[in-house]
Amino acid sequence: PIEPVTDLTPPPPPPLSEPTRGRVIAVWGPTGAPGRSTLAVNLASELAAAGAPTVLIDLDTYGAAVAQLLSVLDEAPGLAAAARASELGTLDLVALARLAVEVSPRFRVLTGVPTPSRWPEVRSAAVEHVIELARSLAAFVVLDLGFGIEDDEELSYDTAAPRRNATTLSGLAEADDLVLVGSADPIGLQRMVRAVQGVGQVSSPAPRPVVNRLRASSVGSDPARRVEESLARFAGVEGITFLPDDPAATDAALLAGATLRECAPDSPLRRAIVQLAATWTGAAAPTGRSSARGLLRRRG
Repeated sequence: PIEPVTDLTPPPPPPLSEPTRGRVIAVWGPTGAPGRSTLAVNLASELAAAGAPTVLIDLDTYGAAVAQLLSVLDEAPGLAAAARASELGTLDLVALARLAVEVSPRFRVLTGVPTPSRWPEVRSAAVEHVIELARSLAAFVVLDLGFGIEDDEELSYDTAAPRRNATTLSGLAEADDLVLVGSADPIGLQRMVRAVQGVGQVSSPAPRPVVNRLRASSVGSDPARRVEESLARFAGVEGITFLPDDPAATDAALLAGATLRECAPDSPLRRAIVQLAATWTGAAAPTGRSSARGLLRRRG
């Protein structure tokens, strides 16, 4: 005999998986040009070279430099256009992808404000919207931030007033990881100690310290040990990543408007940044000289 069917209820659908959200890495450091933009550009380049789609966003309202470092025309629409579209309600994923220039495979760049005087065009709400959309555009979002994190107390009472440091503060608040860059010299290290203290007072992830331009001539013999001891004593900082001083490679990259991977693939500095990128990708980026096609494309 056929047994009667007692339950006609369909099985429950499988649980929906969470949409993939890109990881936001903020690159920040104190005043004095410790190498924030150079590291942000080359870190983003190595993440992309490792196979992870990456977007680099220039949020430095004091001295945006990513466009020049990558031979992207200043006139190209970038952050200012994205912020304006956000305020008009027309910025979506397609619009952001159109504004973020693809400078090489899997590597997009949203350039900063072309002149510092245009900083009022970029408000914190728009910055947060741009970063959130960028998470859906790429596996990694690298933020090149300006040095200022002070909140203007006079303007903070007026929530509608633009604040110049709001882009940096918003970037720090939205980030999943913070790379804190300092320079390996007495002044740079003193500023880094103060920067560790200052960034601890605003909304931001725990800093991952990176000491740039490490050389014995500026801090004495055995420079890594001396810097480690100084930062541990005065700032309680451990687990430092050191980037060697390599002016020949950085000068060549600046002159060519290219990344270290493109014009100095065997430089010690590039190898150190590859190792830093591997902490997120899980594998070192491929080595060897890359094609110049990306450079030629972005000059047009």
